[in-house]
Amino acid sequence: VEELRKLLRDAEAYGRAAEAYQRDPRSVPRPETDIRLAALVPFVRGERPVLFRAERERDIRAAVRFADEMKLKAVIVGGAEAARAAALLKEKNVPVILDGTLNLPLREDDGYDYFYEHAAKVHAAGVRFAISTGDSGAHVRDLPFHAGMSAAFGLPKAEALKAVTLYPAQIMGVADRLGSIEVGKIANLVVADGDLLEARTNVRHLFIGGRQVPLVSRHTMLYDQFKDRK
Repeated sequence: VEELRKLLRDAEAYGRAAEAYQRDPRSVPRPETDIRLAALVPFVRGERPVLFRAERERDIRAAVRFADEMKLKAVIVGGAEAARAAALLKEKNVPVILDGTLNLPLREDDGYDYFYEHAAKVHAAGVRFAISTGDSGAHVRDLPFHAGMSAAFGLPKAEALKAVTLYPAQIMGVADRLGSIEVGKIANLVVADGDLLEARTNVRHLFIGGRQVPLVSRHTMLYDQFKDRK
């Protein structure tokens, strides 16, 4: 932790030196180029979010305290026990990206639906949040079902939809371009034949950047090939 503190403080000092040089390049010496520190400057200035992977309550609290000390714009990823630290998260305005909706409970004495209703509890506590499928890209296609399960266990349906669209865009600082259907934003759209959070719903059309993308894959080709086989 001390090494990380030193690195962040060095980045902050590097940013100040570079800024001073830009203001007065004639009288202020140019700082020696350090691409590692330069990359960290937007984070130590709070211009970009810093993601902390934390599951247990104690780890979430430690991450929030560290971010507060270093004046970082923190985001908790995972947050399996975020509801237990909700008061602190709300007080410090630290959002959570929940990624375990369909997981089994962490503790033996937790109910089977602990993660199913977790998003609803976090929302009720007033904590900013989004829903994710985790680090594995293979499960991204199941994102609507994660949000749908949360909706089935107490999260308002409108909030569940925002948790996979607008809220992640806001948390990552790109809501001016993504997350909702508005003039001036990137036209990434889907057209479905039902509720997007229902497993029985089929996506009929997909647009990325305003251009329609064919919904053809090996899965669909094999389905069309063998669907009428008896």
